[in-house]
Amino acid sequence: MPGTGLTHTRHGPRTAAAAPARPRGWARCRALLDAAATLFVEKGFAATSLTDVLRQAGGSRTTLYKHFGDKEGLFRAMMEEHCAQLVEGMASTPTHPPGSGPEGAEERLARFGLHLARTLYAPETMAILRTLISEGGRIPDLVEAFFHVGPEQTDEQLARCFQELAAAGHLRIDDPAVAARAFGGMVVGHLLLKRLILPDAPVAMDEVERYVRACVRMVLHGIGPSAGH
Repeated sequence: MPGTGLTHTRHGPRTAAAAPARPRGWARCRALLDAAATLFVEKGFAATSLTDVLRQAGGSRTTLYKHFGDKEGLFRAMMEEHCAQLVEGMASTPTHPPGSGPEGAEERLARFGLHLARTLYAPETMAILRTLISEGGRIPDLVEAFFHVGPEQTDEQLARCFQELAAAGHLRIDDPAVAARAFGGMVVGHLLLKRLILPDAPVAMDEVERYVRACVRMVLHGIGPSAGH
């Protein structure tokens, strides 16, 4: 991410604001990371070699090993950066969108849901998920890291949203964390399954938006019979 450096720990490379790289050094790291992300998307993790990355980005193996460790370290850095962008995008969702009543609550949840859906359709997201599914047994630490920087952070942002909506009297929720996981699963579940099974199917974002907004209405209003029936 711009403005941050990449440091290597015993658990692998990671983004770290506390250790800014020099401009020249950062440019080299950035080129390696961008090349790796492109190749992971195009070829997949297993088919991408460090030689491929260096051929596309330039630089030396010494630089790559120093900042990322190995190919798994490059993947970890890409994954952490992508997940951070997802969480930051959710955090930037206005706390109080236009409308202070139920309409405002519906729009706020819709913005969260649409951000999740759009992220799911990003090529980097699918490259990450396919790698974790296919290589998870061999790199379990990366799978665990993904849950910490991705789904768990997303759930926390959503739980905070539900808690604030409940405090404002728009929702009745006993456990915001459970509500967050339920809403996130409702939005992502079907879309994720379709993306994994039919990765080349055309994406109609207007249909995705209708689906997300239908999920929001079910959360806010339920699917039982209307009053009086």
